[in-house]
Amino acid sequence: MSEIKKKASVEKPWLQYYPEALRNFVPSDDTLTDFILKNNSQTDKELIEYYGRTFTLDEILSEVDKVAKGFVSLGVKENDRIVVFLRAVPEFIFVLLAAEKIGAAILCHDGEPEEKAAAIADANAKVAVCFDFVSESEEKIFYDSTELEKLVVVSPYTYAKREEIPDYVENSISALYTEKSACNKNTIKWADFLAMGEGVTKNIEATKNPDRPLYCSYTSGSTGPSKQVLHTARTMNGVLAQLVIPGGIGFSLRVLHTLLPPALVAIVNSILIYNIAQSNYLILDPFCEAEDIDLEFMRYKPNQMIAVPMMAEILMNSKRIPEDYPMNDLYVIGGGADPVHNKWLDNMQAFLRKHGSPAVFSMCYGLSEAGSTVANPHPNQDFRNCGGGVPMRGTIISVFEPGTQNELDYGQIGEICTSGPSSMIGYGTALDTAKTLQRHPDGRIWVHTGDYGYMNESGELFVLSRGLNKRFGGGYLFTTVMENKVVEVKG
Repeated sequence: MSEIKKKASVEKPWLQYYPEALRNFVPSDDTLTDFILKNNSQTDKELIEYYGRTFTLDEILSEVDKVAKGFVSLGVKENDRIVVFLRAVPEFIFVLLAAEKIGAAILCHDGEPEEKAAAIADANAKVAVCFDFVSESEEKIFYDSTELEKLVVVSPYTYAKREEIPDYVENSISALYTEKSACNKNTIKWADFLAMGEGVTKNIEATKNPDRPLYCSYTSGSTGPSKQVLHTARTMNGVLAQLVIPGGIGFSLRVLHTLLPPALVAIVNSILIYNIAQSNYLILDPFCEAEDIDLEFMRYKPNQMIAVPMMAEILMNSKRIPEDYPMNDLYVIGGGADPVHNKWLDNMQAFLRKHGSPAVFSMCYGLSEAGSTVANPHPNQDFRNCGGGVPMRGTIISVFEPGTQNELDYGQIGEICTSGPSSMIGYGTALDTAKTLQRHPDGRIWVHTGDYGYMNESGELFVLSRGLNKRFGGGYLFTTVMENKVVEVKG
């Protein structure tokens, strides 16, 4: 009799890392706003800081109501799309929650003017929101090549205390105003947009529906043509309710978020909304240039910083951070993106220890199609050798034979697939969706990620490559695995 192979999707060995009371995960039926309210008992507590200005949840929801009425005054209806080209400013959060309130959805993009115009056209959007440094030429592309009727422009200074913005951030903002600014008669300043909403007196709230499209964005295109990913409040909450900070901090954190844009699903779910829902103190610093992250890190003294490897390396190699600079209050640092080699992790840990930080630089795996994060960082240890974390408690991750629905055994390399409450409802087209969202014989819908790796018997996921490159002559090409061998060579 042949040996019966063990399957990760059945055994779920990663549940050993979670308390027994948390292992039976029940997805939420809440809207995004209701989820936030349920997790914040003190609505007068400050939750967001933006260049000296702070917002409580009460103040956030007050602004959301104004923005929702502004959209209604422009004719935005239930199931319409609002296209958004913003960085992580307070207005982005207001727009997202306002769209939910009126039953609309936002579509985000962060690309060239022609790509943004294509996003407006794809969404058949009549209203878009962007910064007031959008140029007249870019504005013309939007109006001439789409059905856009109104462009709402946001100033970086609207909700900021300008006197508290450091010179280097001020210089960064000033450099964005390089051409003649948008001036079409249909382009509206943010203050005027809010004033238009003051005349709306009817009930503007749509029927609550957590399965209505709410947040749409585009994939990076790293594994093929960029595709539009559709998420709902239910799929977004599927991430928010499962995320776990490594080691469990036990108190509210000061979280610094800098330049990564909300056109990325991970930024919206795992950083912006997650920290508001967790009652953390979220510091928005979207106009800090990458090379000045070290200065902002020392200025804000965060307990947590989302820092993809490029950003962490800027900190690690900074000549402006004193040798004896204390980082005792930095408890969490890390993020997603591509794997890093072992020597890089060793150097990063040495940097953190030298400065007294108890943090472990953590990488966790995720992708837009699965709502961003699908694996939590491993508690209190970094993940060497391309480790990607442990599956979230309500999410199943396993490895399948490429091009099939045949699940592989522990330790076998294949395509990483995920199944859980945070999976997208689909791409913009049914054909693309059918290739990625597949119903398996177990009855579950699985996201076929196109990424390659393996899982060990402890339930730890190892992500060897995002997408797959083939070696010359055939076979897998896993760059970071090769780098791990090279960096072990003396000299």
